[in-house]
Amino acid sequence: MVQKGALPSLNVTMAGVQFRSPIGVAPIGNPFGRQSPEDPESFAEVNTEVLLKHVRAGAGYIYLMAGYATEATIRKVQERARLEEGRPRYVRSQRALRIETPLAPYGVEGMYWVNAPFWVTGEVMKLSEPAIERLIKVLKGKKPKDVPLIIGVSGLGDLPDAYVDGAKRREELGADLVELNFGCPQPPAMRGAVDDFFQKRFPPRFQGALIGDNDPDIVEGIIREVVKAVSIPVGVKLTAETGFPRIVGLAKRIRDAGAKYIQVVNGAIGIAPPDIYNRGKPLWPFMDGNPFCLASGSWIRVLCYRDVAAIARFVPGIDIAAAGGLVMPQHCVEVMMLGASLSQLCTGVIEQGRSLIRQSNEFMKKFMVDQGYQSVAEFIGLGQQHIKYQEDVDLTVGNVIAELDEEKCTKCGCCIDNICTALYSERGKIKIAAERCTGCGGCILACQPGALKLVLRE
Repeated sequence: MVQKGALPSLNVTMAGVQFRSPIGVAPIGNPFGRQSPEDPESFAEVNTEVLLKHVRAGAGYIYLMAGYATEATIRKVQERARLEEGRPRYVRSQRALRIETPLAPYGVEGMYWVNAPFWVTGEVMKLSEPAIERLIKVLKGKKPKDVPLIIGVSGLGDLPDAYVDGAKRREELGADLVELNFGCPQPPAMRGAVDDFFQKRFPPRFQGALIGDNDPDIVEGIIREVVKAVSIPVGVKLTAETGFPRIVGLAKRIRDAGAKYIQVVNGAIGIAPPDIYNRGKPLWPFMDGNPFCLASGSWIRVLCYRDVAAIARFVPGIDIAAAGGLVMPQHCVEVMMLGASLSQLCTGVIEQGRSLIRQSNEFMKKFMVDQGYQSVAEFIGLGQQHIKYQEDVDLTVGNVIAELDEEKCTKCGCCIDNICTALYSERGKIKIAAERCTGCGGCILACQPGALKLVLRE
């Protein structure tokens, strides 16, 4: 048993690889700011410094995104796929817009995210590869040995070849794990993507979520080829669009194809609201349009919990890395109790800074001491034993009732200006009709002062 006051180790094993901490920064693409792959030395220097700051803050691993394909693969993809005109050159530009509801009890809910005019094509891969190789080599020389390097691999079209090329090249350069990116929500926002999706027609560029949510046969075929080609663990990043219960069937095929872990969830696909006071023009600053785009933030945590719990429950034999809406240290423990081995911060780091990494590590250590856990492995999946089917849950019907704390009650009336039939006002005071109350808890959602709670009937 861990002694009170002692700080336990956060070591955890996922996909056969040991991590010094299960907490890290999710793949959010390149660090922000102007960086040109045409200058490999500068590119490597800038990105290395940013990623090592994550490590110094306590991140348990480093994550990179880097596509690669040989000349032969690029020609092969282009020959069998629909060629496109006007493919963008490598100009990395990003724009973010906050998702926010200013009315209490809501607040900041996340962000929309647009990348333009950039796309992963064969030409871009060739242009950026010297800079990516230099970055990986510099990182390998500077990062601590107990901090694994995960490299996300992007492909071209629907052929396995580019994924195989990328995975093999990353293994040669020293990656500890490779992760096949079938989750990026940006490809569905491209011109022609909707028609391509339904016709299963894949142009020679990175397809992300279009493949991950299209055809399990394609996903399984790519994974099998990559697993045969490399000796390091292979993971798969999935899109939040797959949903439940489809993700269970997809996860089984991913496991059976030889992948060692699944990362859920990537950002969803969204669109920003129009400016209703400006004839529907976009709210985006310094942009002349409103595209379908990546949408992420604290609101997506529900989808993260869902997919982690579903895979852990119905697909034994594969590890899980959890990301999406984790913005408090407690969230890292929650996803791990549902079955994840790694918890990945993204929006939380963007909004709160790297202090969230430090806070999350410190919280987990103190949590383990206070709760008597000797290792991280002891609480991974612990919440699975309490997951039940709807019909098996005992709601203690008839034995639970709402109770009002009159000292906390501000008499705002939200609880009765609602759909509840058990609450009413009498002489300016909120009353509860006990014979009508079913203990549903709906009134608690409406009570901002926190004056209402559920109790057992006497």
